[in-house]
Amino acid sequence: MTEPTEGVTEPALRVAARTDVGLVRAANEDACEVFEAADGSRLLVVADGMGGHRGGATASGTAVETIGRVFSERGSGSPGELLSRAITTANARIFELARSEPELSGMGTTVVALLLDARGRGTVAHVGDSRAYRYRRGRLEPLTIDHSYVADLHRRGVISAEEAAHHPRRNEILRSVGVGPEVEVDVAGVEVAPGDRFVLCSDGLSGVVDDDEIAAIVQAESPAQAVDSLVELANERGGPDNITVQILAIPVDATQVDPEATAPVEISEVGIQAIETRRRTRARLRRAGLLAALALGLIGVFVVWRILAGGQDAGRGPDAPVDEPRRGIPREAP
Repeated sequence: MTEPTEGVTEPALRVAARTDVGLVRAANEDACEVFEAADGSRLLVVADGMGGHRGGATASGTAVETIGRVFSERGSGSPGELLSRAITTANARIFELARSEPELSGMGTTVVALLLDARGRGTVAHVGDSRAYRYRRGRLEPLTIDHSYVADLHRRGVISAEEAAHHPRRNEILRSVGVGPEVEVDVAGVEVAPGDRFVLCSDGLSGVVDDDEIAAIVQAESPAQAVDSLVELANERGGPDNITVQILAIPVDATQVDPEATAPVEISEVGIQAIETRRRTRARLRRAGLLAALALGLIGVFVVWRILAGGQDAGRGPDAPVDEPRRGIPREAP
């Protein structure tokens, strides 16, 4: 089941989000939300739950709800302190729920959040392997580093990026929200410029769609179109996990041309091959569809001809002379 949502907080600022169960999982354990404060601050949150159908959904939903509540209450401190406090509060709440309800034992969730304050300053916080990216002038730059076993191996130079992408333990995370009584949150300030586009996602997208492909789609389409296209592409790749995507587009001055609209997307050879493979697959499917339609048309013509020919034979009567046996469609008389 697909659950699309989109909101526009003001004419120039575009925000879109979509979450989808994928093609393999029985339930959607992802959660996401976009919150807005009275002063114009905006908060995007994506959480990817774990711990069984009920546990995962409870953990991710509780995390998003708690982070949104702390954000609305605000209080003192910097944007980074606010995000850290919101996520640690969510951690305590999820951990307590798991202790009080045995069927929720061991549940947890990843979290990634982007806060754009009233002054236009950006802050990102995360735990786990859900990601935040900034798209700017053709480049999709990761703003988070996965808290995972394989990402740690890659950071230390033990394995290459290509090996990391196919490592059998790539889904093993080292940190999550709610599994323990305390959690370490990574928080960082983010530069924000007119025309920037921010992408938050669960690993249901990043695990099957290359960064190059995400960049090409984010550049070419509006946020609402892009979240749909990215979810559809992840499902084309098998949809092995729940898929959640949020995109925030920073407005440009009305007198300026959007610098991102015409920036050349810097796509690696791997990305080019992936996009070209997708194009060829769609072309093959179109050709197969045309051939199937042609075959069905020919079968229909043959069936109609047999019916008509059978009617003519029935009108001969029992004493009518017998023609030569038919083989295929009769030839025309010379």
